[in-house]
Amino acid sequence: MNINLQLQLSIAPLTYFEAKCCLRSLAREGIVTLWNEQRSLSRDTCLLNLSAEYISSDSPLWLCERLAAAIWKEAGRFVRLTSLVTSDNETEHLFIFEEVDYQRLMPAFRLRMPPLRR
Repeated sequence: MNINLQLQLSIAPLTYFEAKCCLRSLAREGIVTLWNEQRSLSRDTCLLNLSAEYISSDSPLWLCERLAAAIWKEAGRFVRLTSLVTSDNETEHLFIFEEVDYQRLMPAFRLRMPPLRR
């Protein structure tokens, strides 16, 4: 059964170029971005905040792990990811992906992910 998921993502630190690449990567994963902002952290880096929707039968955890792997692959490195997922029944799930998650998830997703495009 498919459910509508509302996502709030915060990703940092990113260069402004990486932020644009991450948005394209999320679109390839089927994520519909409703709005996004790039908040400056320094002259060269930013925090990417976005709100998105996704219709899926996947669990919120599986979806967020898949998105984290796609973002990390696009960035080519670890960046911190915070994800708040709200489902149709108003259940909220908060996931914070740190470097230990990067080390755990990337080997599992590396063969599944499409090649990096720039």
